[in-house]
Amino acid sequence: MKFSNEFIEQVRQANDIVSVISDYVSLKRQGRNFWACCPFHNEKTASFSVASDKGFFYCFGCHASGDVFKFIMMKENLTFGEAVTRLAERAHIPLPVIEKSAQEIERERKIAQLYEVNEMAGNFYHNCLLKTHYGTTGLDYFHKRHLDDDTILRFKLGYAPDSWNKLTEAFMKKGISGTLLVTLGLAKEKNGRFYDAFRNRVIFPIKDGRGRIVGFGGRVLDDGKPKYLNSPETPIFNKRRLLFAMDIAHKSIYEQQNVILVEGYMDVIAAHNRGISNVVASLGTSFTTEQARILQRQAKELILSYDMDTAGRKATLRAMEIVRGMGMRIRVVSLPQGKDPDEYINSAGPDAFRTAVNDAPNVLDYMLQTAMQQYDSSTLEGKAAVTTMIMPALAAVDNRIILEAFLTKTARQLQIDESAVRSEFNKYIAQHPETGQLQVHVSKDILDKNMAARGTGTMAVAEENILRFLMEQPKACERIQAKIDVEFFMNEKRRNIYQIVLNVYGHQGMYTKSDIQEKLTPEESEELARIMVLQDIPMDEAVLMDYVKRFRLAELQKRYEIHSKKAAAFSHSGDTRFVEELTECKRIKEEMKKWS
Repeated sequence: MKFSNEFIEQVRQANDIVSVISDYVSLKRQGRNFWACCPFHNEKTASFSVASDKGFFYCFGCHASGDVFKFIMMKENLTFGEAVTRLAERAHIPLPVIEKSAQEIERERKIAQLYEVNEMAGNFYHNCLLKTHYGTTGLDYFHKRHLDDDTILRFKLGYAPDSWNKLTEAFMKKGISGTLLVTLGLAKEKNGRFYDAFRNRVIFPIKDGRGRIVGFGGRVLDDGKPKYLNSPETPIFNKRRLLFAMDIAHKSIYEQQNVILVEGYMDVIAAHNRGISNVVASLGTSFTTEQARILQRQAKELILSYDMDTAGRKATLRAMEIVRGMGMRIRVVSLPQGKDPDEYINSAGPDAFRTAVNDAPNVLDYMLQTAMQQYDSSTLEGKAAVTTMIMPALAAVDNRIILEAFLTKTARQLQIDESAVRSEFNKYIAQHPETGQLQVHVSKDILDKNMAARGTGTMAVAEENILRFLMEQPKACERIQAKIDVEFFMNEKRRNIYQIVLNVYGHQGMYTKSDIQEKLTPEESEELARIMVLQDIPMDEAVLMDYVKRFRLAELQKRYEIHSKKAAAFSHSGDTRFVEELTECKRIKEEMKKWS
């Protein structure tokens, strides 16, 4: 259900964030804020802060952040609409009545029927496995794969009998049409006759985040093809938007703030069977942006445990590209003898797998190690091959500081001049503009080492106070906009937030916190939450502008001195560029007058 912003604000106002969060953790007031040990990761020292007056929370440890709706979404694994509904019920606010058309009512009825039939199918396969002689073959298979009975029950594993029509016949007798079974991928049709799609296969139910069965995967137990058969896309099953076992793993992923992504159903189930519960798998498809978004809401780190052959390395590169800009770290697990997680966990034990995960290098180190193992880096040809192999991974890096450091590290590992590696990087991104990367300096004396400090210090304080003030005082937006240009913000995330505030204000004439939050990326939303819970001193608009003015003038004065020195140097050497520098000095002077 989609709610109006007015209703959302009504629910927000009726649910004090401190009261809501206190239902889950014990908060203690310290200064203006309330503090607790974070409910989203294990810690002994309280780093979870709640700003009651601003309605935001932020964890300085794991960076979980947001408003009262985001807290409920994260804690209860709900969608935004479900969180609004939950909080409305908590505050005894009746949900708005939205009249549905006959078409909408019929569509909802059909969707509900699809879920119901899938649940029936899940029970059918599960009962065949555990309660009939047909399932003996399937049960033997699962036991040989070291699964205990609790795991079989938890995943509701099943077996499809070696018969053409056991499910189809049973369901059609209950009044379920063959056409509906075909729609769900449970049956197929030929010459007007319907027959079972899954036969002589162990069955893996696939569930959505709410635990509803939306599809099935089946593994053949003989030499039949294909080895794995999955449900087709249906009105309730889109494999790009689902991760196998996410309904079971989400709590552990929240708590550990990392997720292990594997390839197969049995890799996931073997891990959970041995107590490793933050493991999920993509559903017979490449890792997708939609799946990354699901994981990003719950974890800060993605750990890949793929078969690291050529296809596995390509999948790793794709994962890097997908999570670029999402703020997720990536590490890569490399298991001995090329074993998959299922084999390794059952042969070496869960502790050995945990050790492999803990020791897994970040994705860049993994790519460099793999390349140096594949090629002889003592030769010129080998050095060139290693450099070529890692360039796609370097081009997918979204942090400039990490990129700069790794270019230096690569040169050191290969024992070659750093400028050569940098030149190869520039050549690669010139040939691949879709990476969106910028050229790097090709100089041993890498310039602008202080780039990492950009956006910190006094300017950062000014930026934070501007955004905090605007979130609390929307009526002042027009006046602030007239005095503070977007380019004032040196930090990209804070600049984007400011631009969004201006855009929303320009479009609506006024805004609420919900109006702003719904337009932010997850990274921007996290930054805003961090700002809102920072301890601050009360300030009115006049104090804020004086505060901003002093920092702006200081920045302009520094720039004026730099260009003035350049102009003097060019003048002494007879270089005509001194005219350009004088022009820039004049322009800066004019801007300083505006801020005086």
